[in-house]
Amino acid sequence: MDENTIIGCCKSGYQKNKFKKLKKGYLNIQDELDLHGCSAYEAEVMISVRIPQWQLNNQLVILIQHGKGKGILKKLVDDFLQNDPNVLAYHSAQPKDGGTGAVYVHLKNINKSNDSDEYYEEE
Repeated sequence: MDENTIIGCCKSGYQKNKFKKLKKGYLNIQDELDLHGCSAYEAEVMISVRIPQWQLNNQLVILIQHGKGKGILKKLVDDFLQNDPNVLAYHSAQPKDGGTGAVYVHLKNINKSNDSDEYYEEE
């Protein structure tokens, strides 16, 4: 995986039109995590600790900045997000938000019985 590789995953049940909006950067980013300078271990710990915190705070659209570098953190982030059941979808960011050095993440809503649009979507 090189610095220009686009990463992304739309998990089963996630609406395709929402994924298009996520990919285009149209959803309101509610928090960010900057992993620049972290080791792979530190980055994995930071992500695994922050995901439940974001969910509890109803911050469900996140920007994770992993940087470009050698692609080590990008691969770690891709593998982690793909396997985390709390992640609905993710995709490399638009250039204005860091491009292939960052990723938009949409998390499951654990605070509501239904996953309605009104709490996160901005157009």
